[in-house]
Amino acid sequence: MIITVDYTSILINKRKIPVKKKLCVLFESLLSLDRKPIGVKFLLTEDDYEASTSFEYKSGMPYCTAIKNASKGSHYKMNMENSSCVAASRALGFTEISEESLSGSRHEKLGVYKNLCISRSVAKDMVYCQHRCTGVEIKPLDAFQKDEPDVVVMVTSPYNAMRIVQGYAYHFGQLKNIKMAGMCAICQECTSYPYETNSLNISMLCSGTRCVGQWSENELGIGFPYHYFESIVEGLIQTTNPMEDNKSKKKIAQRLSDHGLASSLEIKPNDNYYRGAYGTPKQKEKEKQQDIE
Repeated sequence: MIITVDYTSILINKRKIPVKKKLCVLFESLLSLDRKPIGVKFLLTEDDYEASTSFEYKSGMPYCTAIKNASKGSHYKMNMENSSCVAASRALGFTEISEESLSGSRHEKLGVYKNLCISRSVAKDMVYCQHRCTGVEIKPLDAFQKDEPDVVVMVTSPYNAMRIVQGYAYHFGQLKNIKMAGMCAICQECTSYPYETNSLNISMLCSGTRCVGQWSENELGIGFPYHYFESIVEGLIQTTNPMEDNKSKKKIAQRLSDHGLASSLEIKPNDNYYRGAYGTPKQKEKEKQQDIE
């Protein structure tokens, strides 16, 4: 059954809320999130950067630390002067790529890859922003109301990542271009690569961000262009009944109810695609007979 949702008519606890905010509330109700999804907007010019009212941490901060703090509610703007991670500055388009990085010699010398040939192949496959921009704005997705971010970045559980992929696949099919090496995870695998290729990507994170970001061992990264967000929300709605188990459905129903969104989705217990799918032919025939009786 196709569930039709008129986002413009939804009230959150009987209060009129902007459409973008409603989508964020729906998204966070359909998933079990410990962190907010983050929006990243490229500030291409000095004027764009100066116009941003987000906090500028002038003493320096790694991009992935700003992402982590934004997942708990902080707002930042960052440029080359206050980005304390050169890899992020390269990936986001703040600065030129050095010959040492382009050749692969840096990581080969550090012992990250077996030899220069392998290191060069990884370096060549890195997808950095092709623009030169002044900076980026980083804040919770629901804080973008007057304008839109360019990329959505999340660090979350594998289960939530699965559901986001299922919501995406509902509309667009399989993910065919996942790219990861456990290197430059938040800046490249979750930001510049999705932005430059117009695609959703999954990241296992990298040792650097796990050190400075102190992420849980049970978290991974995901990034996608913002223009997919509404489709993913709708895909999550459409796939809740066929994909979620009863325990998860009960929690989703409660979160929807808490936000005044209970009418957005008819939760159907004991209704998912894998119900009755497992068992030998003999066992399944027995179950079929029991259902008839």
